[in-house]
Amino acid sequence: MTFWSLLPVALVLLCSSTLCSLGCDLSQGLQEDFSLLNQMSTFSLVPCLKDRTNFNFPKEAMEGNQLQREDAKVIVHEMLQQIFTLFSQNAAPATWNQTQLMQLLIGLDQQLEQLERCLAQDVKWEEPSLGSENSKLALKNYFQGINQYLEGKEYSHCAWEVTRVEIRRCFLFIGKLSKKFKD
Repeated sequence: MTFWSLLPVALVLLCSSTLCSLGCDLSQGLQEDFSLLNQMSTFSLVPCLKDRTNFNFPKEAMEGNQLQREDAKVIVHEMLQQIFTLFSQNAAPATWNQTQLMQLLIGLDQQLEQLERCLAQDVKWEEPSLGSENSKLALKNYFQGINQYLEGKEYSHCAWEVTRVEIRRCFLFIGKLSKKFKD
């Protein structure tokens, strides 16, 4: 056999191992999104300290030794989807850099598509575990609370700034959780 006849076989074997799993690596996109979220506003948070609230991030519902790799993917997908919805369906402050906001939404959309391709490769995507379903419900309640907060504060600039800081926390958690993809 010649080198050229073995090349397709080698590429298939290579792709089925480590290189193709890179499709599930969201770390660069998450870093970019986190950076955009930080840069979107230059507004000082000091005037908004009175508007701070505890959104009760459901961290305990999404951690533990029982959390499987596929569950982590489902949870990250839900979080990215909720963040995308939050920033795309509500009128963000005009003082935010709208170009960076649009870049954030495009980045989130690309990561969702990438994660959906990754999930499509997993058998459990069709049949999520009870743990991931409970986590998804906890996340939906959490993001509903954020939406209610914004609505209650009439989408004020300070309410958005408090929300932006909270979403930064979410990105930190997503980054930590997405490391399970590689395990």
